[in-house]
Amino acid sequence: MTSPYHISFSTPFGWMRPVSDGHALTRLDWDQQPWDAPDNPDNVSRETMTQLQSYFAGERRTFDLPLNPEGKSVAGRLWLEVMATIPYGSTYSYKEYAIAAGKPGAARAAGSACATNPIPIIYPCHRVVKTDGSLGNYGGGSDYDPQHPDNLGRKAALLALESARR
Repeated sequence: MTSPYHISFSTPFGWMRPVSDGHALTRLDWDQQPWDAPDNPDNVSRETMTQLQSYFAGERRTFDLPLNPEGKSVAGRLWLEVMATIPYGSTYSYKEYAIAAGKPGAARAAGSACATNPIPIIYPCHRVVKTDGSLGNYGGGSDYDPQHPDNLGRKAALLALESARR
């Protein structure tokens, strides 16, 4: 088995590391500190970095990347595909997200789909909030707990970034 390909870069929201299997993006790591491992980039990880930098600059609202989300079943991929349709600058409640996925009684499953999303931002789980409009939880590719203030701060900042550029 070959090592995954990845490239690390700094963003206004911390360090990111797109990880590729050589054909598609499999996950997006996100941390406050750079990683110790040296970069091992490929075309997919470099293109992901370029598109994310464009997103953070307000020049991109959608992504055009080959995706193969790590550890996702067919059902898990369907939840992610629905998530990808949530419009830039908008939010859905967990309930609205479940309805969009054709599972109106599955708000908890919608939350689980967000919590286990291996490719945040590109699959925009930050756009899914509680019914009352509060943030809920956010893992965002980090190792912190989904209720950690750093993660919730990232979610709020992503929503603010998109809201300001609608």
